[in-house]
Amino acid sequence: MQNVALWFDKKFGLEEHTIAHYAWVIVAIAGVVQMVGAAIRMAFGVLIDPLVEAFGWTPGSIGLAYALMSIVTALASPMAGWLGNRFGARKTMMVGTVLFFIGMMWTSQTKEIWELYVAYGIVFGISQALLLVPVVPAVAAWFRRHLGLGTGIMMVSWSLGPALVVQALAVLFATVGWSQAFMVVGVVGTATLLLIMLFFRNTPEDAGKIAYGTKPNDNPLITSGNVFVTTQKEFQGFVYKTNAFWNLINIHFLGCVGHAVILVGIIPLGISKGLGPLTAAGVLTTISIISVSTRFLAPVLSERMSPKAVMFMSFFGQGVGVFLLLTADSTLDFYIFAVVWAIPYGGEGTAFPVLIRKYFGHTPMGTTYGWQLLGAGLGMALGGVIPGMVFDITGTYTWAIILSAAFSLMGSLSIVLLENTRRQLIPNWPEMEEKPAEMSSSPAASAEPSPAAEDRSNG
Repeated sequence: MQNVALWFDKKFGLEEHTIAHYAWVIVAIAGVVQMVGAAIRMAFGVLIDPLVEAFGWTPGSIGLAYALMSIVTALASPMAGWLGNRFGARKTMMVGTVLFFIGMMWTSQTKEIWELYVAYGIVFGISQALLLVPVVPAVAAWFRRHLGLGTGIMMVSWSLGPALVVQALAVLFATVGWSQAFMVVGVVGTATLLLIMLFFRNTPEDAGKIAYGTKPNDNPLITSGNVFVTTQKEFQGFVYKTNAFWNLINIHFLGCVGHAVILVGIIPLGISKGLGPLTAAGVLTTISIISVSTRFLAPVLSERMSPKAVMFMSFFGQGVGVFLLLTADSTLDFYIFAVVWAIPYGGEGTAFPVLIRKYFGHTPMGTTYGWQLLGAGLGMALGGVIPGMVFDITGTYTWAIILSAAFSLMGSLSIVLLENTRRQLIPNWPEMEEKPAEMSSSPAASAEPSPAAEDRSNG
């Protein structure tokens, strides 16, 4: 396989970019993890009406399970990020995989509303954090340069996962019922995660390789597991003192409220306007498919231009596009909305890893990203419960649509207040003194980096 990759590199003149690198295996694995982990969360809207019909629960009470899951994921995210830094993403995600299986199986056997809250809300919520938080920083560790390209390819799975699972669940619900559908997805998803974990490596040094984009004159960066624990703690302290760290948590929160209202509420809203369940699920699938393009392009463009500009356009477009739903009454209206809104929505969250790299350099981002996902999870919780509660109170989804727009537009304003991305906000993460070729035989690989290295550029 590597020989084939090398042939392509030579054939197409890929001198700086090469597909003959293990970083792309890590990106592919991370994509599958994102696809499995995020899909069930984003497909929650498909579950609402079957549970209403089966048990007579209200949409609002069912939406609380989604809110609880998001809150639990949010609260567990900083710890999941720290665990990924400290013990490695692979071990952390293995624990998440076990909890994923337990949560899916228990949810499939739910008979009481409290069981839904515990199984889907708590168990699956913790699983989400352990699966989805460490994997993005792990990918970042494999890229010395061109993180935007790696992130963009990985983030495509955030769209493909829901696109596939939403339709699969809709079909399974209609044929074998919601309970059997969750069992099938739980078994297949768990088996897939266990298989790909066999090939996952936390960092390049764990695999005996160097990061993608490393040039011959670069000194190596060591960031794995229990290596340089003191240095990681020190640099995380620098991160906490920046305004950008706290504002990015807020931006994550506002953006996730905005799109969670739509992702959870679009299927019930479509059904309330006369769309069939499969047709309404198709609207969510369309959003997922169309957003693939901007999920890829946003981080790539963010590395080449201002990430603030890319994120502002995404948040602003997401907020303004929601207003199309206020007049949507037909299948065509809903699908037009799906196409228009999906474009900015796809770019709304995928530029964050690139922005973290620009602000904080090569400092391991697990803890930083985990704290940002705390904001995201709380936003998903609030946004997820808004449609059901608004409908229970007013009998329509109008105010839910307006609130979705308001939160996204507030997020775009917060982006304007971020610092300029041309200046790194904290000291450079220290490099080792040795070149990559010297690392394998050097005792410095197992020691804290020298203070003299801290002032050098890390590229």
